[in-house]
Amino acid sequence: MGSSVELPALGSLQTLETLSRVGRIGAAAEELGVSHAAVSQTVTRLERKYGVQLFVRTSWGVVATVAAENLVQAYHSASSILTSALIDVSRESAFEVLAPRELWNWMAPSIWSVRRDIPNLRFNAYQDASATDFFNADFAIRPGFDHPPSGFAGSALFDERVLPVCSPEFARSVNIETAASLARSELLVVDPALWRLWFSHAGLISPPSLKYVTFSDEALAMEAALRGQGVALCCSVATAAAVSRAELVAPVEISVGSGRRWWATWKHSNDLEPAMRLLEWSLALLNSTKTPHVALIEAR
Repeated sequence: MGSSVELPALGSLQTLETLSRVGRIGAAAEELGVSHAAVSQTVTRLERKYGVQLFVRTSWGVVATVAAENLVQAYHSASSILTSALIDVSRESAFEVLAPRELWNWMAPSIWSVRRDIPNLRFNAYQDASATDFFNADFAIRPGFDHPPSGFAGSALFDERVLPVCSPEFARSVNIETAASLARSELLVVDPALWRLWFSHAGLISPPSLKYVTFSDEALAMEAALRGQGVALCCSVATAAAVSRAELVAPVEISVGSGRRWWATWKHSNDLEPAMRLLEWSLALLNSTKTPHVALIEAR
């Protein structure tokens, strides 16, 4: 049988690492928040226990020996492995929820209520669905597809409708009353084709010449609208909370379908209770937001 070696405590190795790095017992003691004597005693105890010299004293401090450097390297490796394991354990215990940034203002005011029922929730916001890894999420609200992807179950939530919104101050400053006057305003554009579809739906037969700033996603355009920088064409669900608080207004109350369907998806699991509670919460939140501009999926 192989001989076993009693491993030193991580705290002792931390002292060794700190002293090796700073080179002075006083500086190591200050960084660790312990006494000068405690550092010296830890080093002496390790040297006696393993029969090796760990430091050489010099006129200005101490220098680590090869043995000490080997132990410090092992300490770094062990700390890295332990940190990764603790992160994995933390992730395993949490129920990961992914939600789009553009819907965050709508969801955030009610999150406290669902966290009360499911205390181990971990919410993460994503910006670009095409560049987001949904596989590690236990529950997600996401656009696209006709059916949930492989390995996931899901429920269709709503078919997206978009309408123009801006801050009340901006609406007053440019006097927007019609689609034609809106076309002359500063537009905050993610998809020019969607704006052209909206203007056609609003009754402008010939496409207007538009003046606009381009954004990479809806969340940024909505943020600019909240700051009074122009008019954004946003998901009616995403803007619901801001409109109810009078932070945004719809100067021309005409909406059009964007062609996107939003879904709630969750992993196939033995314990579906957290996912079902989140689905119920999402549906209740949608029903409280229901307006002529929100097209819920009634049949599930």
